[in-house]
Amino acid sequence: MPGENPANLIRSWNLMSGWATGPIREDKLAPEQYGRIRTLFNHTWREEQISTNFDWEASNFSIYLPESLYVVSSIYLKIELPVNNSGHYKDFPGIYALKTLRLMSNGTEVYTADCNLFFHDYLESLSEEALRVFTETYLGKLSSASGAARSIMIPIMLPNSAYLGRASGTSHSHGIFPCFLGQSRLELQLTMNPATFVAADAANPPGSIAGRCSLMYHQVEMSENKRGSYSDLRGMYSIVNRRFTELTSGWTHYASANTAVHVNQYQPQGTVTEVLFIAVADDADDSKHTEAYILPTSIKVTADSIVQKDLDTPEKVKAELWTNGFVPNSTFTSPGRLCFAAHASQTDHMFSGGYNMQLASNVDFEFTFNVACRFRVVASQIQRVSIDSLGKIRARLE
Repeated sequence: MPGENPANLIRSWNLMSGWATGPIREDKLAPEQYGRIRTLFNHTWREEQISTNFDWEASNFSIYLPESLYVVSSIYLKIELPVNNSGHYKDFPGIYALKTLRLMSNGTEVYTADCNLFFHDYLESLSEEALRVFTETYLGKLSSASGAARSIMIPIMLPNSAYLGRASGTSHSHGIFPCFLGQSRLELQLTMNPATFVAADAANPPGSIAGRCSLMYHQVEMSENKRGSYSDLRGMYSIVNRRFTELTSGWTHYASANTAVHVNQYQPQGTVTEVLFIAVADDADDSKHTEAYILPTSIKVTADSIVQKDLDTPEKVKAELWTNGFVPNSTFTSPGRLCFAAHASQTDHMFSGGYNMQLASNVDFEFTFNVACRFRVVASQIQRVSIDSLGKIRARLE
């Protein structure tokens, strides 16, 4: 067989010197330098049983973090779902059980998270393989529809929670949460949905979960001197994450296909990276809403009578998602989005622009769908969460 001789190819590289500019980014012939992480650590689990008063439809059920906690990376609400002899569970019961989390510091609200919105946005960003493993591990997904008993572990939206953002596809770190707050107390207020929300058929919900719930603390273990410095970050802890602010009042009925609807936002606050137009099949029973979102056919935003962005065709609505890096898996589809940041799918990891609407006295969102549906309009905003010198946690949009 004739041998290969790339001499002409190699000589041609000199003709391409115009492209060989700028700093060297990589060396493909040298192995990546072996390094280290700054602090060595490991994880252990700690479980605390929740009072038997906690059940479906619990409202603002209060739980204080144990004072003996030092450093945690995450906290989960564990629920042992009972056998549902009369029906099946939904495919992902873990994203429907918890309605909202309200984070309180010294009796003052820090923020409230609509859990299902964050869960859907996070799960949408996972690959098919990651979605399967994550939902089987945490959210009660089984290989087939069933009413079998199972455990679910629902992430609690702490300021450092990865589930307040999107999966980046890298080892991007969200850091830890320091639990030593001095005389201040961190309080979790949990509001649960009715049992019908986790059932495939609302007429056949599962039984009570009283006595079947606990909090799972994923503790960060390290050397004693390091633990002291990481557990008490009063006056130093500051993290940027996301807040979802609803611009509508719950699910709104969209009756006539291709009829424009307007949502007006007066004197909006904070920096908005994107606005989500979330639509589901037209059913007045919230528990029957699924993961299959319906895309708008047009979206337009007008500030003080001047059009800022106009996606006037279904193709432009889809292109807005693609060019901003929103590539959903086959289960959790994307809602319609107006993006005000460059590559908005990564704005939870780095600042790349946004829209501060305080410059306008009135902002109007106009959109259409090609079918009757139920919709919500939600702004994704940047917020900073910090711990002051007294141990009080604060969140601000500016």
